[in-house]
Amino acid sequence: MKKFYLFALSALVLSSCTSEDKIVSLQREILSIRQDLNELKDQTRSNTEAITNLTSRVDRLSQTVSQNTTDIEKLKASRTTEEKPQVKQPPPPQEVKREGKEEVTVPQNDKQLYQYALDLYFKGNIEESRKAFVEFLKKYPDSDLYGNAIFWAGQTFYAEKKYKDAIDVFNLLIQKCDEGKIKRCVKYPDAMLKIGYSYIEMGDVEKGKKYLQDLIQKYPDTEPASLAKKKLEALR
Repeated sequence: MKKFYLFALSALVLSSCTSEDKIVSLQREILSIRQDLNELKDQTRSNTEAITNLTSRVDRLSQTVSQNTTDIEKLKASRTTEEKPQVKQPPPPQEVKREGKEEVTVPQNDKQLYQYALDLYFKGNIEESRKAFVEFLKKYPDSDLYGNAIFWAGQTFYAEKKYKDAIDVFNLLIQKCDEGKIKRCVKYPDAMLKIGYSYIEMGDVEKGKKYLQDLIQKYPDTEPASLAKKKLEALR
């Protein structure tokens, strides 16, 4: 009988030890899991900070690209208005004084009217700029800046996201250049680029891509062709 009790007591002790071992083992596992969780929290916090930093960098880069694009457009526009050396300088703009109103500057020739319309565009007066370019086209059909004026008239529609109207005006420039009715067609590649952009914005991506591809093939070494390549890469 004593042997039985001793055996039972031994079994109970062994069972108790086994249970304690399991508890210790479980506690160790819990501690390990907590450590893993803490490490995951640290990694998550680090990843969140990295994502925030990357987002800030992307925003700053986007702002820089936007500003550079605006500066490039202004630089291109100013280059087109550079005058060739002349013996006789054009007369200065005439200032008309009206009683009770501020002085109004009236452009006296094609270059002054062109620059006036362009200044309106870059100041954000899109509709007034378009009116000035239309006036230019009526007054100076033989000007060297005639083709440029057509382009910028189309650009006013593009700026207002009136892409169908913009395409019509840009196509007018291309048509007149192809027919030899314009002296200088320096904006021909730009018109092709903006037609491609316009079709893409309207949802006709394939037609837009076709214009961009034709531009690259026809004017491969121009800035519009470079922009067309970047656009096509972005559409892949």
